[in-house]
Amino acid sequence: MKFRIKAEDLAIDLGTSSIKVFKKEDGVIINEPSVLVLDHQNRQIKAIGQEAKDMIGKTPDEIIIQRPIEKGVISDFNLTEAMLNYYFQQINPGFSLLQARAVVCVPSGITDIEQRAVEDAALHAGSRDVIMVDESLASCFGIGLSPEDPRGILVINLGAGNSEVCVVSLNGIVASKTLKIGGDDIDKNIQTFLKENKKIEIGLNTAEKIKKEILSLRIKDKNLSMDVEGRDLSDAKPKRIKLKSEEIAACLSEFADSLVEMIYLVLEKTPPELSSDIKNDGFILTGGMAKVKGLGEYIEKKINLKSKISENPELDAIKGAGLIMENPDRFLKYQSR
Repeated sequence: MKFRIKAEDLAIDLGTSSIKVFKKEDGVIINEPSVLVLDHQNRQIKAIGQEAKDMIGKTPDEIIIQRPIEKGVISDFNLTEAMLNYYFQQINPGFSLLQARAVVCVPSGITDIEQRAVEDAALHAGSRDVIMVDESLASCFGIGLSPEDPRGILVINLGAGNSEVCVVSLNGIVASKTLKIGGDDIDKNIQTFLKENKKIEIGLNTAEKIKKEILSLRIKDKNLSMDVEGRDLSDAKPKRIKLKSEEIAACLSEFADSLVEMIYLVLEKTPPELSSDIKNDGFILTGGMAKVKGLGEYIEKKINLKSKISENPELDAIKGAGLIMENPDRFLKYQSR
């Protein structure tokens, strides 16, 4: 068994759809789906991560697929601990005299009980100390901004389980609203649309692929199309259809309008001194859903503010958590120790 004096510190983004882990000097070394495959009889873990996600919709009855994180919070403590322990052992195999310290991203709307569950899971999995950081705040660090400055930053964080709109200043959340709808719900909207209008049933992985490839709110993208395979609801035979972007735009538009309403509610609660900063700087669009075609432009047009988005918005939070891990004093200078 490998032995070391001190394990490498880690930053973790424990999301509904994926778990990401950042290691000093190596950057993001793990980016895997937050999915496990279990034996129904004895609940032994058979697969974790991408291997488990690839099995969705294909397993026999005695095998169950579980997501231990739902809507950004822990739904199964033991499975979350097991998943964290699995990845911790990959990064720091063997025995360490001094365990790793972990910086963990959490949603801004998380309750004290939910936050405690995340902290306990990380500690039980092998961390010696846990620093909790709001994922929208971490995203600001990750995108290259300075959220510790006395300047207002409007962040729209679009994840798989929920969506957040918040104003950040001095390393804290000044105003925020959370919508318990995210990318997973859009996938389900696409499934429902195809059932009701095309009489074809598809799996969640196929719905996610449709969302990434052709779902758009841009008029110029209306003719984007792809072949979709599924099960014919009339005779249960395999069926293939050609699906166009304009047909499924409604699966996203209601969600986009809800985001705009949330933004206005947050702006109403924002101090005037910070409102002028937001007027000048616009807003940050971050999270996995930020890359959906036309969503940023739609919000820009509705609220008359410009947007900023990184090349890989789904990695903003974990990169920011990595920066905090390397320099926690920068994050903690306005926080109670």
